[in-house]
Amino acid sequence: MTSEVPSVDAVAGERYRAATPSDIDALVTMINAAYRKAESNVFPRTTRTERVGISNILPQITVAERDGRLAGCIHITTAAPDAHFGLLAVNVDLHGGGLGSRLIAHAELMAREAGCLRMCIEVVKEGIPGRVPFYERRGYRVVAEHSGQEWNGGADWGAAGDWHMVELEKPLT
Repeated sequence: MTSEVPSVDAVAGERYRAATPSDIDALVTMINAAYRKAESNVFPRTTRTERVGISNILPQITVAERDGRLAGCIHITTAAPDAHFGLLAVNVDLHGGGLGSRLIAHAELMAREAGCLRMCIEVVKEGIPGRVPFYERRGYRVVAEHSGQEWNGGADWGAAGDWHMVELEKPLT
């Protein structure tokens, strides 16, 4: 049984629900395509996620469907007073239509309902220009920046050069 979760200003034919095991293959394909578009100049030889990675966090993923087809997803964790979202991905054919913003608003609503006072996210600074400004336009502010290798404990993620991880946060009150 699929559980419907509350959405924020969803467009006609769009609904939000908890991810299920039957979504895993489609999620992996969509997430990798979206991040390949966004980060291919930073991580040209890597895959963003795999079945195992998605399976491990599946209960915390909300998917957006449009007309019964997977359109986007977001990973949300809440541990009051803070919440965190990541793995925001939208089907590349739907980029620019506002779904990413609606998924963020949905994550913020869920965090408020869980009693969280702040939403946090980390993003790769390099890649598609305007990623940090995208979040800043939605009320997020940069609170820290780290070299990528420092942030990920020195692991080699196949970066093409130096990269940076930016932490952003937004009050939810």
